[in-house]
Amino acid sequence: MRTDLLLGKADDLLCNGRAGQAATLLAPVVGEEPGNVDAWLLLARAQLALRRPAAALDAARAALHLEPHGLEALYWVSAAYTAAGRHDLAVAAAVSACNEDPGNPRLLERRGRALLAAGRLAEAERVLAAGAEFAHYDADLHVAHGVALFAAGRPLNAREAHGRALALEPAHPQAQIELRRLTAAEQRIVDAESLVRVTDEFAESLRVPAGGRRPEPDGHGVLAHLAAVAFAVCLAALLILGILDRVTPLEVPLALTLAVLCAAGSAACATALIRRRA
Repeated sequence: MRTDLLLGKADDLLCNGRAGQAATLLAPVVGEEPGNVDAWLLLARAQLALRRPAAALDAARAALHLEPHGLEALYWVSAAYTAAGRHDLAVAAAVSACNEDPGNPRLLERRGRALLAAGRLAEAERVLAAGAEFAHYDADLHVAHGVALFAAGRPLNAREAHGRALALEPAHPQAQIELRRLTAAEQRIVDAESLVRVTDEFAESLRVPAGGRRPEPDGHGVLAHLAAVAFAVCLAALLILGILDRVTPLEVPLALTLAVLCAAGSAACATALIRRRA
């Protein structure tokens, strides 16, 4: 029961964008229960969200070792291989998953996304087109197909695909994001040459290089560092004010000491809150 509660909490943390806390929570769980497939899969998700493809792959492989034909394990192994830029293995894992459950829209999307990340645009578009035709009820698959169509140089068809997704789910967040991105890109398209340039840039943005993408700067880390520096400066100022008050005839205003003390407390609280949210 305790493990189920921990896994539920980790899932909630992941859904709320707190992958770091989820990974911290899951590490002792897989240590104590190395046969817990669900814990390994959640850890793989957390590590992927933290842009740690090697750690994600280790966790996903551990789950796959426990369930050699498990669809979730194959899905996350494929996703981890994609994040690491190991595209042949990512596609192979996705194909294996699709073979286990033909017609599963989530697995078809994973296969298409793996092909897009590998730069295999024509193949990705064919896979996703067939999937969107078969699983016409799945909005996520239509969005992925729209992404492939735009990358292949067909923005009008891409807009139609995203429109089908929104017809199925009017508030679909990824469809809305992709439509906004498409609209912004279309403003740069004025002729055939610019069409090729813009769609090629988009296709390139989908590719994952060997070794994976470099982690983006962590804004939380920068803010936490600045808050910690501010805290240290305030402490140093308090120390200097104390020394001046004791060894010199100068009288340090009490209001100044209180102000610096409050600033130090605020900086300490900010540091703790930022690190907690990271």
